[in-house]
Amino acid sequence: MARTKKPSYPDQSVLIAEGQKLASLDAKEMKSLRTKTTKVVRNKDSLDYQLGKVQDFILKVENVKVISKELAKKYGIHTIDRRRRSEALWLFRNFTEVNAWLDETKKRFINLSSLQKAFNKATKPKTDEPKAQEETETESQDSPTTDTDEPKAQEEKPKKLTVSEIALETLVQIDVNNIDMKDFLNELQKQFLENKQISEVA
Repeated sequence: MARTKKPSYPDQSVLIAEGQKLASLDAKEMKSLRTKTTKVVRNKDSLDYQLGKVQDFILKVENVKVISKELAKKYGIHTIDRRRRSEALWLFRNFTEVNAWLDETKKRFINLSSLQKAFNKATKPKTDEPKAQEETETESQDSPTTDTDEPKAQEEKPKKLTVSEIALETLVQIDVNNIDMKDFLNELQKQFLENKQISEVA
């Protein structure tokens, strides 16, 4: 009877090296996606913003609340993915608020779906807390405070950006505002020298 040949697997060292390589590629891909999404959200000339704008006009012209399949075909946008159309309309209608929120949180996302989910969660109105907790808060407000009372929860400090995040944000702003890289570097050097002189005088 013929023996069954045992399957051959790569050595652990080979798998470890391959895993590290894939993790590095994934990190680069995620960074690229965050950069791409940031450009889309920041730029009113982006496809998604313009798509949302067109849909908003269609809804007003047709005096409807939802773009049906028939209307999508009528205006030539039926071949665009339905979810993308929905996200584009959301972006257009919330453009100012979303960008203000991104400026405040310094967060970046790999696509509009994750951005929309995070934004809606963060800006969702808080529901009424349990009655028991309300009573406790009322009692604490009525009670006199002393110097020994512990302060309430401090406001959350703004997140500090890393060097990589600052560099990424700078590149995005340069691209969105159509700034020449050479001009930017010259101005950066100029501002650095001026700031250095001020620091030395102080």
